Amino acid sequence: MKKTLILIALSLLLFGCGDHSSKKELPNIILLTLDTLRADHLHCYGYEYETSPHINRFAAQSTLFEYAYTPIPKTSAAFCSMLTGLHPFIHKCAPNRGTVNAKLITLAEALKAKGYHTEAVVANANLARVFQFDQGFTNYTEVWNEVETKEETAPFITKRVLDFLKTPPGKPFFIWLNYIDPHTPYIPPQEHIQPRPQGRDIREVKPRLVAGMQREMNQKGHFHEGHFTALYDGSIHYVDSQVGRVLDQIEQSGLLKNSIIIVTADHGEDLGENNFYFNHGPLTFNAASRVPLMIRWPGKPPRRVRRVVSIMDITPTLFDALDIPAPKYPMQGRNLFTDRTQRRLKLFGQLGTFGMVAGHFHYIEVMPQLQRQLGLEPKYIFNILKDPYEKENLVADFSNLAESLSKEYKAYFSRHGYMNSANKAPAPELSEKEKRDLKTLGYL
Repeated sequence: MKKTLILIALSLLLFGCGDHSSKKELPNIILLTLDTLRADHLHCYGYEYETSPHINRFAAQSTLFEYAYTPIPKTSAAFCSMLTGLHPFIHKCAPNRGTVNAKLITLAEALKAKGYHTEAVVANANLARVFQFDQGFTNYTEVWNEVETKEETAPFITKRVLDFLKTPPGKPFFIWLNYIDPHTPYIPPQEHIQPRPQGRDIREVKPRLVAGMQREMNQKGHFHEGHFTALYDGSIHYVDSQVGRVLDQIEQSGLLKNSIIIVTADHGEDLGENNFYFNHGPLTFNAASRVPLMIRWPGKPPRRVRRVVSIMDITPTLFDALDIPAPKYPMQGRNLFTDRTQRRLKLFGQLGTFGMVAGHFHYIEVMPQLQRQLGLEPKYIFNILKDPYEKENLVADFSNLAESLSKEYKAYFSRHGYMNSANKAPAPELSEKEKRDLKTLGYL
């Protein structure tokens, strides 16, 4: 009750009081996030294999941002950035099992104050109520409390949203669906798995770091990269089929004409690039940091945008479109449709590694521990327009740029700090089901 009163007062303070209705009907907002989905494994982003027929169809009707980045390739902090428009150094939410600061205004809180019904169905326990990701949601469904296995999560989410869409509330709504199938363990139904080239024998890759799928390797004796790529792609193909059902129901329910639909991800996944396998977080190469972002917006013609953008931009874009006043603190995100400045994005990697995206250059600095573990160079620069798979290191040709970007990142980090003892929030107590879900996903 106390928190509810505080939120009401905060909403009145930030957004004013009185009638929030507009002469123009407010659009519904449907946010579909596909946990751990890297952009370059979708056909609409140039992947040679057809992993995503339904998402491809949606992309053809949408504004597709070709170079969208997460500010951090870890779940909690990335989603906090998506839902607040803030960089991790500002919102301070930890990379995993991080708590959303109650003083921040989330997208759901702003929309609820605007008169929206707000709904969420989330499948990753890093987004649990105990971490305060439910701020602003009328209904918040934690899928791990409703099902017993990871295999059951996607059908549960799809059924829940289909039922919702068939009988939507009599007011504008915001619904957030968080599917988790591309996250380890990769366990798609067999009919969604297609063979891939064999690739390297992981046992022969030296140095290397295998951070996930150890059970598949040890118990089933699968050691080639292609086997795991097939499983990952199969997981995408499976979740794409679920997204297709949701998109079909949106159309059948007559909601297309007045709904903003967003498809994106919190981060990608390393599948052996740079000798790092089946996880995300330490490295900020494109494999983990470049994500899909496509928005179907009524009245906006479909197109492809090559500017560098961030998932931080989603919330400020919606704030602008719905005439929601910005919070009293500055957001690092920008309007996806009106901002034309050249971005300089700061990407935080664990273990001290970091990246900077400046225009069409991607700078990466790897700390000594990972250099030794993975056999990497200390610094990289890639031209992401010409080399999206980041094969050609240009750092020798752009040493001055590398030094400038390194200084800029370190100055920003030094000014704000992140994950030090002064701004770490105490870890909340987790339920047994939350612990089980996090253990399944490799977090515990």
